[in-house]
Amino acid sequence: MTSYNKEDVPRSRAATKFVQIAGVFACVLALHGCAALSKSAKPTAEAWPEEVFLRVAENYRNIKSFRGAGRLIIDTPEMQTQAPATILVRKPDSMFIKLEAVFGIDVGFFFADGRNFETYSPLENTYFYGEISQMQALLLFQMDVTYDELMSGAMGTVLPPFDTTFAMTIEDDAYRFDGRREQWQISYWVDPKRGAVTKAEQRDATGALYARQTFRSFRSVKGVWLPRLIQIDKPQARERLTIFYESMNLNTAIDGKEFSMRVPASAKRINLAEPPNHGGAVTPDKQGSKP
Repeated sequence: MTSYNKEDVPRSRAATKFVQIAGVFACVLALHGCAALSKSAKPTAEAWPEEVFLRVAENYRNIKSFRGAGRLIIDTPEMQTQAPATILVRKPDSMFIKLEAVFGIDVGFFFADGRNFETYSPLENTYFYGEISQMQALLLFQMDVTYDELMSGAMGTVLPPFDTTFAMTIEDDAYRFDGRREQWQISYWVDPKRGAVTKAEQRDATGALYARQTFRSFRSVKGVWLPRLIQIDKPQARERLTIFYESMNLNTAIDGKEFSMRVPASAKRINLAEPPNHGGAVTPDKQGSKP
């Protein structure tokens, strides 16, 4: 196994931007559930937080699989780039993100199955893999996230918080949830008509905006409201990630072969489960995992 130093693992600016792309989708926290609320176009003061949460959960509860194709755009002080992207999700735990360059050439991928993950960035010709718990070392956002939250963020199906630490108010024709997660101040906005989160913000202890995630251009796909446009901003770092889905489909069969990619034999391989400076043989040319 290739030896490495933990300080060499990229975080915000270095090597594997692709893993950061996967992590950036998960800047908000969520819980799970289901039921119903009146689909009023306007929020009402009589609504209970539990009703609003369950209305959103009901919108998403029948999702078994997701297939989306579109463009992913990265805008940072160091780079401005965009590429065609394909995102596959198969419940309960399989997710695959593939980026392509011009002429259909694959430029990178991220795969996870709820237990392990692997990602390859051709720009650095580096292949990272390990257990899901080690994936946090590669994420762009500092907040701890769960794998379910990562999948939900990629589809734009995040849920508002549902516990006694959050308060619900009405703002700009939406239900607003405010509360805390660890050291962060978290806010969510829910569209009462569609039963979907349209915005989430993460602020530090001083109230300064650390990250904002917005969902726009909603479409009904087999009765489920999904955003075509997902945008994540980090204002202080002047970083923005945008994904625009040109097509979305739900609950269609996804062959396990579609979750597979080949890693070049020349790629540097880093197992995040290995201790620092633990040497060994480099894994030969291999193919990405399949669920």
